[in-house]
Amino acid sequence: MFRFIGRKAAAVAFALAAAAPLGASAVPIELALVLDASGSINSTEWNLQRNAYANAVQAVLPTDGTVAVSVIRFATTATVVRDLTVIDSATELDALSSFFAALSQTGNGSNTCISCGIFEATGTFTGTADRSIVDVSTDGVWNTGVDPAGPAGTVGTAAWAVANAADVVNAIGIGVTPDFAAGPGAFNTFADDFAAFQAALTAKLRREVVGVPAPGVLALLGIGLFTIGAMQRRRSH
Repeated sequence: MFRFIGRKAAAVAFALAAAAPLGASAVPIELALVLDASGSINSTEWNLQRNAYANAVQAVLPTDGTVAVSVIRFATTATVVRDLTVIDSATELDALSSFFAALSQTGNGSNTCISCGIFEATGTFTGTADRSIVDVSTDGVWNTGVDPAGPAGTVGTAAWAVANAADVVNAIGIGVTPDFAAGPGAFNTFADDFAAFQAALTAKLRREVVGVPAPGVLALLGIGLFTIGAMQRRRSH
């Protein structure tokens, strides 16, 4: 049976975890942001979407080098429009925000190939992060490519991404409820419309990247708590 070890002991355990190295990974979280640029999105809606991203990343992402971000735009095809970049300063975060604010909708056709976006997103990951997240936004269902909710054996599905490069694929629907989240702890979420998208996206990003200790920290915390508990048991005998 576990035993309560007190606030002081817990604080010591957290200190032990914080003082120890995180491990080999240079960036704990890699985040691929995948934007729908299909023809069902008019110019006003596109501006709301890109500005929502510009504002949400400023509100949520840390500047301490713990998150790296890539950006993928999809419609009939998909393109990596911004390579994976570590957000390690306010300057870099400003650059990402400005990139979104200026991002064009054109260049990938007019259909909706969600699987194309997922496929390109997985290719941006390095394989060294503690957690790799594909984050898809869309205002509709797929009408080209393959069903993103399909099996892991089909290239481009969310399940395929998790089997090959990602830890999770999360999705946010705008006026629709997506059904293709995959991986442990993955989730689908929803915004009523493009006007409500920024608030929903901000909450989604916060859920993905804020307040989640890296796995190495969690392991060290457990070791610290176990050690302190053992010391207290010895003292009680």
